[in-house]
Amino acid sequence: MGKYVTDIEQLYKGITGMFAALDQLPDIKQKVLDTEILLGFYYDDPAGQVVIDATGVDLKVYVGECPANIEPKVKLMMSADTAHLFWLGKVNLIMATATGKIRTEGNVGGVLKLVPVLGPLFKVYAEFLQNNGMAELVI
Repeated sequence: MGKYVTDIEQLYKGITGMFAALDQLPDIKQKVLDTEILLGFYYDDPAGQVVIDATGVDLKVYVGECPANIEPKVKLMMSADTAHLFWLGKVNLIMATATGKIRTEGNVGGVLKLVPVLGPLFKVYAEFLQNNGMAELVI
C-alpha cells in the first residue's frame, strides 16, 4: 500500500475523471488524439493498470483489465504513488526514467512526444480530485 494511493480504485477514479473532463477541453483532447499513441501504465503498491488508446477517432481509457486485442506499444511501470505524483505534475518523466523510478518498455520516443501534451492534464487531475471528495490527495 502506498503513501498516497492506498486503494487502486482511487487512482482509477482520478485518471478516468481527468480524461472524461477532456470532453470539456476539446483542444487538449485533440492534441492527445494527434499523438496516436497506445500507452500502458502498469502499477504496483497497489497493483493495477491503465491503458490510454489514442489510435482512433475517440480517446479510450481502460482501467484494470483491457480487451485482449489491445496491446500497448509503450509501457510505463511504476508505483501507484509515482503515477499519482506524475499526474499532479510532481514527477519529471525523463528524470524518473533515468533514475529507475519509472521503467519503460517499447518506443519511449512516442511517450516523449506526449509529454508536452500532458502538461495541461495535471491541473485537470488536481481539480478532479479536489471536486470529487479526494482533496487530501492533492499535495
